[in-house]
Order: sequence, then structure tokens, then C-alpha cells
Amino acid sequence: MKNNPLYILLILLITSACSSNQNNQIFKQGEIFAIQTIRLHNPLNQDRMLVPVEINLSDLKEDMQLDAKTRLLISQNNQIIPSQLDDLNNDGKLDQLVCQVQIGAKSDLELKIFKISKSLADGYQFQKGIYAQMGMKNGMKPFIKKDSIYSESGDLYKQIMHHGPASESKMMAYRMYFDDRCSIDIYGKMHKRLELETTNWYSNDSLVKKQYGGDILFVKNTLGVGSPRIWNGKETQLLKANNGRYSVIRAKGPLRTIIDMVAPNIESYAGNSKVLLRMIQYAGKREMILQIYTDNDLPQFCTGIRKMDVSEVIKDEENSYFGLWGTEFPRLNHEKYPKVTVGLGVIIPQQYFEVFDQDEENHLVRLKGNKTFVEYVVTAAFQEEKEGIKSADSFFNYLNNLSVELNNPVSLIGYK
Repeated sequence: MKNNPLYILLILLITSACSSNQNNQIFKQGEIFAIQTIRLHNPLNQDRMLVPVEINLSDLKEDMQLDAKTRLLISQNNQIIPSQLDDLNNDGKLDQLVCQVQIGAKSDLELKIFKISKSLADGYQFQKGIYAQMGMKNGMKPFIKKDSIYSESGDLYKQIMHHGPASESKMMAYRMYFDDRCSIDIYGKMHKRLELETTNWYSNDSLVKKQYGGDILFVKNTLGVGSPRIWNGKETQLLKANNGRYSVIRAKGPLRTIIDMVAPNIESYAGNSKVLLRMIQYAGKREMILQIYTDNDLPQFCTGIRKMDVSEVIKDEENSYFGLWGTEFPRLNHEKYPKVTVGLGVIIPQQYFEVFDQDEENHLVRLKGNKTFVEYVVTAAFQEEKEGIKSADSFFNYLNNLSVELNNPVSLIGYK
């Protein structure tokens, strides 16, 4: 009987049905409207942690598309993992599903995406590992926090809380100045935690005693770390807004923040263009991604890191990154704010790297993009981090590893 082909087929069918039921046991019968599986591949011969996975909803099959009453969740090894849905262009429709995964060296990984009701999905609350903040000053009263702010002049540097929109992970925070400089500044931490909601960027004496972090880089008119500029063939050029400037917080977590700084009319040698600067930061990551979009021919952009009198500098053309480990005063009040030691770095995907350069105040890199897009990664470290990077060698090694990962991304190799 056991060798009967019909008996073997029956066993296989039962096993297959049980396996299918096992895969879907997260939800009850009737709770799943549709399922799709995706496969990822890690090309590197090393394990990778907290790898961002971005899934465009337009790439999913028809029955996975969303309406107002449905949402998507992701499972790995039959467990729901944290995920996030974002509207990237503010048209009221969700565009992208993101998660973070661990993937082994030279291996593939399979994820299942479930389409379920919004009410059921709302029952899954994921730990917040990221935060975005923006708002207006309000005299002596608390700041008025906002998700979008417009300035007709393009300059709200003095009127906006901490001079521009800010994003933080538990390791590092970044802000972008709300004026023509669009400079990127950093906030360092001693402990891994979210702090901006408490400190609003500037820790008072009481918070300093509790080892809260604060502003650790004096930027002024330099490029700080990774600030975008136009390269006009001879020198850097500010992103002068001729028709106003606005900033929008597109995503607030729990896994990533997205902040847009948009100038509808930037004049350059390439003509007038709308320029969108997008800052993206993921939970558990000290680095931040900066993307530049234009609606016209892209002028040549550049970026850089400010020079310091006491520093070590690395420039790696082959792996398209550069960094500085240096010591400097972070604020004008030198008695209250003594010198601090920081690491500043920029990593450029190889397709966007052109050449290193410099000017009086900055180490520079000139970028090349397609007609409308270029991106790079900004990162920093604070020597006072309790469990962080403590030396130039460690920071430069971190930059090299980050460059290897950036230029060998985990790829999405298939849907089924």
C-alpha cells in the first residue's frame, strides 16, 4: 500500500496543504485578501544587518494593490516583521512598502507580503526607532510643530526651530538649514536613544547633566558634512531660491524618516530648475541618504566636509568615499562648549562619483548624475558615544565597509 503511487500522491498533497496552512497561520482563514512573495539576494560574502528593503507598490501584482480599507504587512520565517507604508509624492496614495532585514553572506532571503484589512493591520504597532521634527518659533512659548512649512523668501533660518527640519535615529541626528545654504549639521549622542523631542536640538544644563547630546559641529558657511551645492565650473554655488522654498516631513517612522526641502526655482548655468532635496534616515543607522531631484537638466552638484585645523583625512577614489576625524569647537561660546572630536564622512555610489577637489574651507567631491537625479550618503560619529566609534582608524574602517555595502546592494531578484 505504501508503495502505491496514489498513496504517495495523497501524502504529498496533504503535506503541501499543511505547509501552505503553516505559512499562513499568522492570520485566520478569510483575513488574507492576497499574498505575494519576494526574493532578495546578498552579493557580498558577509552577513548584513538592518538592510533596508524598499518595495514599490506599483511593482506588485494587481490583486495586491491597495485601497482605503486595506494595508500590507511583511513576514519572514512565518513571523510579522516591522514595516512601513509611505506616500512619497503627497498625492494621497501609498507608494512604497519598506522593512529592514538580516541576510546571510552570499545568500537569498524570501519575504511574504500579506494584503489584509486596515483595521487588522492597525493592530500591529512597531517600536519607533526614528523621529523627524520641524516647527516654528513662538516667542517664549513652546515651538509650534509642523509637518510642512513654506517661505516666500526661501529663508526661515532664524524663524524656524533649530534653523531647519531635523531627523534622528538613536545614533545620530541631522538637520538642514532652511535658507540658500541648505547646509547639513549634526547632533551627537552619548547614549543610543531618541532625544530631539526632549532637547529640540539644544540641550540645557539640566539635560547635559543627564548626558543628553547636542550640537557638535560648527558649520557657519562651510559645507558641514554632506551639504549640497552646485559646482559652476570654478567654485561652489548656493541653491538660491528665486520663487520660495518649502519643507515637508513625508515619513515619521517607525522605520524611516523622509524630509523634503524643495525650491521651485533654482537658477544655475544649466537653466532654471525645480530642485528637491530628500533626506532619508533608517532606524538603527547612523548614516543619512541625501537624494537630489530636478525637473530639468541637472546642473553639476558637489558636496563636501568642512576642514578642521586638527584632523586626519582619508580620500578613497577607488571606493568613492572620503572622511575626516577632527577636533574643533562646536559653538562660539568656547568656555561653555569646549572642543569635541567628531568623524565626518560622505560615501558616493560609484556611478555618481567624478573627482575629489577642495576649496579654502572644505574638502570637496564633484558629482555626476543622470539628467534629473543624483544621491550620496552622509554620516558622522561623536567620540563621546558610550558604545560608538572612538578613533580615526575605526571611523575610516566604518566608511570603507559602508562604501562596500552601498556599492553592492542587496537586490530584489524576483516576485511570485
